[in-house]
Amino acid sequence: MEAYSAYWPALAEAGRSSPDRARELLEPYVQDGYLDHLVDGVRSLIKQGREPYGQAAPRIKEVRVGGKHAEVTDCLDMSRAAMADRRTHRLIPETADSQTSTTVNATLKQSSDGRWRLTALTMKGAACTPPSR
Repeated sequence: MEAYSAYWPALAEAGRSSPDRARELLEPYVQDGYLDHLVDGVRSLIKQGREPYGQAAPRIKEVRVGGKHAEVTDCLDMSRAAMADRRTHRLIPETADSQTSTTVNATLKQSSDGRWRLTALTMKGAACTPPSR
């Protein structure tokens, strides 16, 4: 699903931005209270002096669509994603793990403009096996 896959690079860029810019970057991909939740997360990163480093890579396993609602199950590859110091933009080594994958469940809704947007996302924290390509 294109909206889900495009969300991850937008999220990484949003995490390196101001809260207002983050909202602009994420609005094409996220809606409802989940958008506010993510913008609050950017505020928290700023307070911690951190920003995203690298980027997570989606490995979609399953998509279920019913009307204007969809669910995505993903084995998200986090091996090239970590956190960096917001001032120096350097990797914080203890936040990187080259073997990381995690199961993600995302809920999307088709908006009145016809675009699919995320309304919720949960990371199970359990390692997973990505689908064969």
